[in-house]
Amino acid sequence: MPIPFALLASTLVYYIGAEIPLNIVVVRLLRSFDSFILLAIPFFILAGRIMSEAGISDRLIRVADLMVGRVKGNLAYVNIVVSMFFGGITGTAISDTTAIGSILIPSMVKKGYSRSFSAAVTAASSTMGPIIPPSLMFIIYGSIAQVSIRDMFLAGAIPGLMVGISQMAVVKMHSLKHDLPRREEKISGGEAFTIIRDASLAIMLPVIILGGILFGIVSPTEAAVVAAFYAGFIALFVYRSLNFRRLITVIRDSAVETGSVSIIIAAAALFGWALSNEQAPQLFADMLTESSLSKWQILLMINLMLFGLGMFMDSIPAIMIVTPVLLPLFSVLNIDPLHAGLFMSVNLITGLATPPVGCCLFAASIISESPMEKISRAILPFLAANAFVVLLVTYIPEITLFIPSLFK
Repeated sequence: MPIPFALLASTLVYYIGAEIPLNIVVVRLLRSFDSFILLAIPFFILAGRIMSEAGISDRLIRVADLMVGRVKGNLAYVNIVVSMFFGGITGTAISDTTAIGSILIPSMVKKGYSRSFSAAVTAASSTMGPIIPPSLMFIIYGSIAQVSIRDMFLAGAIPGLMVGISQMAVVKMHSLKHDLPRREEKISGGEAFTIIRDASLAIMLPVIILGGILFGIVSPTEAAVVAAFYAGFIALFVYRSLNFRRLITVIRDSAVETGSVSIIIAAAALFGWALSNEQAPQLFADMLTESSLSKWQILLMINLMLFGLGMFMDSIPAIMIVTPVLLPLFSVLNIDPLHAGLFMSVNLITGLATPPVGCCLFAASIISESPMEKISRAILPFLAANAFVVLLVTYIPEITLFIPSLFK
């Protein structure tokens, strides 16, 4: 059964058993949408889809190739670098996997990379999308935990880069063990200038979003609207890679995706209210704090629980469900909710590329035409790199809090 309907069904059983009037269900569902912050979600989804449909990924790949150079395994590095760019535009992992994978995976296979490794590096690198701002997960967590979305975006910058660097280290070790191909042809100065010029408007999008929020020009929701209109303008009138007929299709698909996210938000909010009504978060916090476990052991337990949850559930419903449960515990342990939101997010998005049901893994398998079993083995070193970053972010709060502290 799809996650939102499972949540709704279980919550309805609780409401009926507790003899709570069912009209409250409707009220709670509507209240879950009644948030100006959440209005940013459909506009960020629309901006990401426009940029993806307009062929922006091609331009970003050429810039990434220019940056990486003619090193051994260069296309694997390009895959990771372009995911950093693309994550700053779409904010979602699956969009990254499909948009970049459909171009780079066939190119990597043609150059001599194995299908399983090509798919693994694509699925793993796409997990940076929900960390590097803008991020739908950060918007949802911030709205629940009452944490500044601006601070969440700023806090995600260093962990996002750390994920990318750790995955590059895996590629480096793989290139030492295996004879990975490299780009032989040189790029002249004139070609380099043309590549950067063609991609400059696309690269400016995350700069506009973060710059506007950072300097207080726009709110996160207003930044999402600006991003959608900016993406539409350059796709229609500058690159001319999108026409009005296709734009209508993109808007329709964005509305469908927004609907799927929204029903998850509503169902998870209703489920969270039932847990709060039974004081489950407080009981959970009391149970752990009264145990003989130290703070670092409790954090390790939380991370193991989140990793297990992320293996079977998409990151958005997972963050919706666990945040209300864990917030009282974080308060007791004197953990900054901003710091908690980051290590929870980095942990859960790792599940998007983790067997057995990681959606990015499935997408990469379809594109590469490689069996899940082979990709699952090839992606293990990348998952280990992500897990290492999760531990660093969990136990060293300064990694996430440093940049936000500069703008207080």
